Amino acid sequence: MSNKISIYIKYTKPRVWWLLVFTGFAGAILAVKDYSVENVIYIIIATVSVMLGSMGAESLTNYIDYNMDSVMERTKGRPLPRGEISKKGALLFGYILSISSIVILIIFLKFISALFMLLGIFDNVVIYSYWLKKISPFSIIFGGFSGAFPVLIGWYSITNSFSWLPWILFILVMIWIPVHVWSLAFRYKDDYKKANVPMLPVVYSDKTTAIAISFSSILLIVFSIIPYFIGIFNYIYLIIVLILSIPVIYYSYLFIDRK
Repeated sequence: MSNKISIYIKYTKPRVWWLLVFTGFAGAILAVKDYSVENVIYIIIATVSVMLGSMGAESLTNYIDYNMDSVMERTKGRPLPRGEISKKGALLFGYILSISSIVILIIFLKFISALFMLLGIFDNVVIYSYWLKKISPFSIIFGGFSGAFPVLIGWYSITNSFSWLPWILFILVMIWIPVHVWSLAFRYKDDYKKANVPMLPVVYSDKTTAIAISFSSILLIVFSIIPYFIGIFNYIYLIIVLILSIPVIYYSYLFIDRK
């Protein structure tokens, strides 16, 4: 029984969803004004909901990617291609987790956070995995929305008040996701080519890919300093961001120069 549970947990790709859970938790933490018992409970519920929704979305995308994962060396060891769980069980598991996350948010927290969850799951499963991933090298730009929604889910699970902060974080995550995915696809582009998945590094040259990744990295820096200029954070934040930006700019230059 415990082995079966561990297989299903592995199937949800914890290395992917733990970061989504963290951003959802961060969004909730940033939204609270005091750590009353009630608010702590809300934070826990919001975090658990993001975890369930992320696990559910990853389960459904794994189901959609079954044929692709069975071909690629990097992914053929996943539970579904290996036959460790059935396709029917995998699909049902994804549906249960996804629906549960939305229902919990509606019942215990706020409708708007449930709406963001629904939009995130729909974007990841339908827009990105089912549709664009197989036809466009720029699919992850649209798929990045789903990875950024947990910040808004966390924030609006706690409060209805508007702030630029969660939306800036939303944009930062949305920009970071293509950088991450394109870098991964660059490393495993032969795998993606074998599976007929038109990721950016497969369709375009190494030079073009390097420019796209580097440009996105610089764009990430630009949006990172916006909170300082609109008064959300002080000069210490700006100094930290600028210091951290130095290696990003340097390695972006090297990446382009060597391709």
